[in-house]
Amino acid sequence: MIRPRSYCRIAGSFLGSLCVVGLSGCAQDRESAVRAELGQWLALGDTSYFDSSLECTAGVFALEGIEIRDTIPVVRTIKKGMRLLGEGTAVAFDVPDVSPTSVSEAIMSANLPGGLGILSSGVAAKNCMTDEVQHSYLAALTAADTVLFFDPSGNALAVLDRTHKRAFFARGSV
Repeated sequence: MIRPRSYCRIAGSFLGSLCVVGLSGCAQDRESAVRAELGQWLALGDTSYFDSSLECTAGVFALEGIEIRDTIPVVRTIKKGMRLLGEGTAVAFDVPDVSPTSVSEAIMSANLPGGLGILSSGVAAKNCMTDEVQHSYLAALTAADTVLFFDPSGNALAVLDRTHKRAFFARGSV
């Protein structure tokens, strides 16, 4: 005869195993959801790279064109973009001769919490990137002819690399 405690041990072991197996397969984002989110702003082509874990998501997408859709406000000044971010609005920073890195530094200088949100999404995503993707992403972040997108509602960061007709997507778990 099996005692009630044995059932509890068996059930507990089984549930514990399910939790471990379930957590090991979890990802923060699905590629289809990221494509849908980013596709609201840009005309996406093929996915060049995608990885997502519990702590980060990173993707690289070819573009069919470099035009930004009118579904997101495009700002030419950091001040206007900061105002929109403060209202919870997603923004594309297309500031002449200013790189995404410089945009995030300026935001952090003026509004530390807002700047940290952008920084944490951009930095955490490197853990989901290969060395080659990291190198390309860093080059895009420091180029003055790229556009920084940020959606504060989901900590989604994207970079439009016009030169190479591609977009990078990054999200951290913060």
